Amino acid sequence: MGKSENFIFGALVGAALGAVIGYLLGPAQGSRLDVTYQSRLDKALDEGRRAEEAKAAELRQEFVRAKRGNA
Repeated sequence: MGKSENFIFGALVGAALGAVIGYLLGPAQGSRLDVTYQSRLDKALDEGRRAEEAKAAELRQEFVRAKRGNA
């Protein structure tokens, strides 16, 4: 087989493989995938904000203790 035939064969195999993987791993038809991922993103962002606030409070308390210890 020549280079162009190999390329065409590889492209067809790759496209078929991509279609099969997309079908198997993709969302069900008619599902609201956007809402699911958006709610996961919102949950992750909220958890991150809560963790940030907790760490900031912890660091402020540590700073106050260190400041009192030096004074």
